[in-house]
Amino acid sequence: MGFDAAFFAQLVVQSVREPRAAAARLIALGLPLPVLWQAAVAVAASSAVLSWLANALFPVQISAPWMALTASPLRMALAQAAGILLVAGAMSGLGQVFGGKGRFGQALVLAVWIEVVLLCVQAAQVVLMLLFPLFASALGLAAFVLFLVMLTQFTAALHGFTRSFLVFLGIVAAMFMAALLVAIVLGMFGLVPTTGA
Repeated sequence: MGFDAAFFAQLVVQSVREPRAAAARLIALGLPLPVLWQAAVAVAASSAVLSWLANALFPVQISAPWMALTASPLRMALAQAAGILLVAGAMSGLGQVFGGKGRFGQALVLAVWIEVVLLCVQAAQVVLMLLFPLFASALGLAAFVLFLVMLTQFTAALHGFTRSFLVFLGIVAAMFMAALLVAIVLGMFGLVPTTGA
């Protein structure tokens, strides 16, 4: 089957309703790595532009080191691309540690697709910001939940794991450790904001 608009829409819906089945279809496509690299760059760039647009339309007055990313679409794109690669690497590497069978190329197509689905949600969120700001905030929370669900089910499908709850616990633990590591690194370079007395 060709990757046309109908297939795209069907796969987006299936990713929400039946993420394991969607993951199996994505892996079955057998896309080569060069195509996946190009897709990752395109998705990261699109997400960065949308994030920059949302920040330009509705600027957030928060002083934090990471807020500098939103001021530049290029920096945002680089951060998004790095995030996709980190997710793919974690999906394949950590899964293999626990006996999984998934490979990096398969994990990359799943990580890229997760970003594609979230990009669709992000586009809808930008529109809702203009029309119904309250619903836009709710959609942002729903997007985070959707990310966790897809990441859990895609990882389970990638490695042939059957216990999704254990996969979810592993993801939460990995995210906690990653956040702790980032906080330590930021603290070492004095980039953690301090509160005044």
